[in-house]
Amino acid sequence: MSFKNASFFSYTSAIQRHLNRHQRILRIIFAASPSQLKPHIKDCVINDNGRLLIYVSSAVWASQLRFLSAQIKEAVNSQSNERIQQIRIRVLSPEPFKAEVEEKKIFPSTASIDLIRSSAESSSESKLKDALLSLSKTLKKHS
Repeated sequence: MSFKNASFFSYTSAIQRHLNRHQRILRIIFAASPSQLKPHIKDCVINDNGRLLIYVSSAVWASQLRFLSAQIKEAVNSQSNERIQQIRIRVLSPEPFKAEVEEKKIFPSTASIDLIRSSAESSSESKLKDALLSLSKTLKKHS
């Protein structure tokens, strides 16, 4: 069996038309919505029965968008070939909780800690000497 380019299949043009329609409707929804609401509009689905389903990120934004449903319906109907009769707003379920992965701490080798300590002991500057000794002592505790 040989590889076939996606254009070989007859339904790819229908899929592309559907995607273009979807993107056009979503752009109209964004244009008809206030700027503070736009980031919370996540997606939309339009079916052949004249129903537009708009997905938002939370219930707060869903209620705000419901106030604008008549304005959005008018914008979609006037700027496209669609005849929307009903708009429904749905909240997407929140993303699952992801526990933060604790970073593994990397400490210098014992030889490096000993080198810091010996450098401190041979240093004549007291502030530097104290800082290096303190550093080597702290590193020695954690190694």
